[in-house]
This record gives sequence, structure tokens and C-alpha cells, in this order.
Amino acid sequence: MIRLKSPNIIDKNINAEKIMEEIRRRINDEPQSSCLIEADRQKELDHILSNWDIENKDYLISSHRPISGRILVRGRGLVHGEVKRYVDPIVEGQSLFNKSTSRILLEDGRRFDKINEKLDNIIERSDKIEHWLRETNANIDQFYHSINQQIEDKVWDAIAYLSSDIENKAWLAAILDRRISKKFGNMSPSEMEFPVQGINYFLFEERFRGTRSDIRKRQSIFMSFFENCSNVLDIGCGRGEFLELLKAAGIGARGIDLDDDMVRYCASQGLDAELADAISYLEKIEDESLDGIFIDQVVEHLAPDYIIRLLALCHKKLNYNSNIIIETVNPLSLVSLINFYIDMTHKSPLHPETLIYLLEASGFREIESHFFVPVPEEMRLRKLDLSIISESEKGFAEIYNNNIDILNKILFGSQDYAIIAKKAALNVNSSPA
Repeated sequence: MIRLKSPNIIDKNINAEKIMEEIRRRINDEPQSSCLIEADRQKELDHILSNWDIENKDYLISSHRPISGRILVRGRGLVHGEVKRYVDPIVEGQSLFNKSTSRILLEDGRRFDKINEKLDNIIERSDKIEHWLRETNANIDQFYHSINQQIEDKVWDAIAYLSSDIENKAWLAAILDRRISKKFGNMSPSEMEFPVQGINYFLFEERFRGTRSDIRKRQSIFMSFFENCSNVLDIGCGRGEFLELLKAAGIGARGIDLDDDMVRYCASQGLDAELADAISYLEKIEDESLDGIFIDQVVEHLAPDYIIRLLALCHKKLNYNSNIIIETVNPLSLVSLINFYIDMTHKSPLHPETLIYLLEASGFREIESHFFVPVPEEMRLRKLDLSIISESEKGFAEIYNNNIDILNKILFGSQDYAIIAKKAALNVNSSPA
């Protein structure tokens, strides 16, 4: 509120800019709070709206003197009229100014209220949008995971369907290459440096080891050692060929493997397989709970200390009179030893006598070895036909053929061997030493 001094000199040209500058200065000089609370703001606004008219309409000229009062009243009235003639335009102008300012403040207050209301609505809507976006992102992630899983399952269903009679290997390779790319990026398999656990063994074994039907045929010779069993463990079950043979024979069995793709494939075939490390798995199960263990093409991947620990646990977990069969690459054959290094995850071949010793040291008895998977005859050294050799030269021919047999055994011997051992029953009649 602008207070007017008693005008000695009346200036009819009012400088509005100066007045507003003074108002701003006074406002800025007052201590500012971060923001007025709503009640204080309304109180200030009500005060401005009720006091914008500064004209004093209640002024009454009077005097308490009984005699000279009339003269004083009349004189004051004349002076008041003259002063009023000069002051009224100023008062009226100030009142109009105050009225306009009050109206603007009132309208601005209403606008600010509407703006605040809209801001509150915007904040509320933004909170809802943020919540909706979170839910949408979660739903999208869930949907993507579901679709990805469905696609993956369909791929493996197709592989399972083709695996029994794979003719279109190029098509299968393309599927598996895409699966490798999913794990290792967009590089082609030829550009990759496979980590030890990064080789896709489904495709690798199909190319270098043989088809599932070939492997089942080879492994079928071991079925007689697991007759009447109900809890056989296949360590390194791979594509599940032996599990499939056991299931067909009505023998209860479970496989474990470190390759997630192999485990998934076994599951697609309805076989019981689990992603697990052999030692960790054996440590968790009860002692003497297994009645058979089958380990095919695994020990050549393991370090010596791991093999020793594994065999000790196998003996501990097997029931008495139960068999363990360990099949691996035959290092006594040069061609087998050369092919050994096709697989980059192979650590070292294991000599049959070494494996026999380790099994004996672990407590196994009745140990026997079998050599199988011969090299095709057309790849072996050929002997002389004695029927066309003269009697005088037959002795030299027999020596030659004998040497050829020795060489064939060394160079082109059986590619694999298996050691079969038993956890022998305790002799109840024997007394402790």
C-alpha cells in the first residue's frame, strides 16, 4: 500500500513506472520464504481486495468549542473543499490503480490455482504412466522370454525328430550354428575360438563320433552287466544313447552331463537327465544307493586328481556286487591316438593298465578289459596270401605276415577300450586284520 504525504506541491503527472519500481524494491527488501502456504496467500489476497479503495468517506468536520466552533467548522470546510479538489484526483487514481491491481491479482490467483490443479493432474498421470511403463516392460520381458523359450523348444523338438535318421546334416548344422551364435555373438563357427565348455557337442559328436544309432549299437554290448538293476547312473550321458537302451530294457536310470544342450536333448527324448558335475552329484546322494555306473568317453576329459576322486566316490556310492563300466579312447592304437586330438577338450589319454590300477586302488575287484571298435579292414596293412606262395618262400611269408599283425595292432588297433569292475561283496567269514 502506498502512503501519500500531505501535498504541499501537487503534481498531476503521476509516474507509474516509479511507483511500480518502489513497490518491487519494497517487496524485494522483505525476507522471502520458499513459498507462502495457501492460507497466508489467501489472507494477503483478501486484505488487498478489501482495502483497494483509499478514499476516506467517513471524514466529518466538527469542533468541540461551543462559540468559535461554528466559525472553525465553516473555515475547515472551506479548506477541506479546496484540498479535496486537488487530492481527490490523486486518491481516485490510486484507488483505480489499486482496484485494477487487485483484480489482476485475483485473476492471476485463479489462473495459478488452475495451473496447480493441472500440474497435480499431470504429476498424477505421469505416475500412472511410469507405473504402466514398468508393468509393460515387465510384461514385454516375460513375453520375450516365453517366445524365446517356445522357439528354442521347437528347434530341439525338430532336432529330436531328425536325430534318429539324420540325412539333411547341413540343415541341422545351420540350426545348431544359430544356437552357437546365440551364445557367442554373430560370428560364424569357423571364426570362433571355442572355450573348453563352448563346443556344441551335439553337432560335434554327430560328425566325429557317429550317429546315435551307431553309438547305441556299440553300447548295447554292455547291457548284460546291468540286468535287474533299478538305479543306474550314466555319468556324461551326452545325447542319451545308453539311457535310451536302459529305458527300453525297463532299467531305471538317470544321466548327468555338464552340457546344457545335451541335457535338454535328453529331456526332449523323455529321458531322465540332469545338468550336474559328477563329483558334486555323487557327494549329495546316499552311500550304496546305486546299482550300476556307466562312464562312456568321459575320463579322457578329466584331470588325474579329479579321476581319482571320482573313482573313490563311485565305489562309495555303489551297492555291493554292482558293476562300473568305464569306456574311453585306446592309446595303444596309433590311429586312435592321432584322432584323440580332434576333440580340443581332451586332456590326455588314459592307458588301460593305469585305469585298472586306479580302480583297484579305489577298492574295485573282478576287473576285466575289453577292446572294441576296430579300424575297417580296408584301412589296415594287408598280409600275403600264403596259398599262392611257394613252399620254399612260405617261411619268409609267415614271418612277414606276423610282423604285419604286430604293426596292425600298434598302428590300427581297436579305437576304444572298456574296463569293467565290480564292487565286491564283503566276505563275512573273514576276520578283520
